[in-house]
Amino acid sequence: MLDWIGYIIGGVIAAYFILTFIIGLCIQSSAKTSSPEMFGEFPKCQIFLHVIISVFLVLACFINYIFGVFLGIGLFFYFIKLLSACCCLREQQAFQNQRSASETDAFLNQLRVKVPQASFYCECYHMKTVHYRDSNGKSHTRTEKVVTFRETRYVQILGMIDQTPALYIVGYSPLIYLKLKEQINWLGNSQMILDSLRSTIYLQNRHRDHSCSVTFRVSTPGLTPQNFLKRGEYPAWISQKMLWLSNLFQCDVLYICMMRSRIPKTQLPVIKQCSVDPTFQINQPVQQISIDQIQLPSFDQMCPTEIDQISLPPILEENTQPLLTDVKPPYFDNFDQITTPEYLVYHGNDVVQEQPTVQHEMLPAI
Repeated sequence: MLDWIGYIIGGVIAAYFILTFIIGLCIQSSAKTSSPEMFGEFPKCQIFLHVIISVFLVLACFINYIFGVFLGIGLFFYFIKLLSACCCLREQQAFQNQRSASETDAFLNQLRVKVPQASFYCECYHMKTVHYRDSNGKSHTRTEKVVTFRETRYVQILGMIDQTPALYIVGYSPLIYLKLKEQINWLGNSQMILDSLRSTIYLQNRHRDHSCSVTFRVSTPGLTPQNFLKRGEYPAWISQKMLWLSNLFQCDVLYICMMRSRIPKTQLPVIKQCSVDPTFQINQPVQQISIDQIQLPSFDQMCPTEIDQISLPPILEENTQPLLTDVKPPYFDNFDQITTPEYLVYHGNDVVQEQPTVQHEMLPAI
């Protein structure tokens, strides 16, 4: 009798997991055929964990004598899935960074004047073998990393050019997923100077311990990679609360696929050109010279240990691209030969082409 009850419960669980899984994939696959760029990204991590959890829960119902083992494994992956949804799921992060069109315009304007923060992180350490006993009295050994010195030195940037393009949106969706991709390039002889600074930091600290590592880090403060752009009222079922409920009741694959079939995706590269080369001049050819020929400020001025000692560099060239364009695509006289929106700039009612055109057969997607 108990076996039949287990089979019935296992069959119901299997049907629930399979139906929600298949319906979700069918919904997003249908949207993907219309535009793979906007609707083509499946929730791969959620799909993988969904399959693992369903397999172990169904096996726990079918095989009674090891019910506890399979149930424990299934619950373990269930909590991993909840944790990944909280930390890694793009919709979860985008709901926290949801902005209207005017707020997005102001946010992008702030990003254009933000100067990237660059730093060197130095760490001196050695490896130590630790002997210990477990609860059964058995001896074990493990290797631990013992850090004896840490230091962060911030890099003084001497100039910056923002080359972030305009954000063009095609379509009338009330909610859009906006992914910001950071790209930081170095002008002139900056890369050579950064390599020299890294070597100087390593030589100054390598005597402190057996091993020494120097890591270079650079990022733009305030940049949020996952965002939602709200342009109107969207359905009430699209919300952060419903996203959490779908994860709790294991129908998140269906819910996320439904969201991604209704919410188009677009990307915007945030491009920063930075310089730590005091000899660099804009619109002048770069002179390839050795590091000894460059008159650099003192090392403590170039790489101070406190972020308060960093001064804001001048903006070498203003970015004249528009921020957030009209939601409607530009008008064209000839629809057989049109230019992708990424390469257009609006000046009043005119559309000025700035880069070579690309041939399309229909209006461009994002």
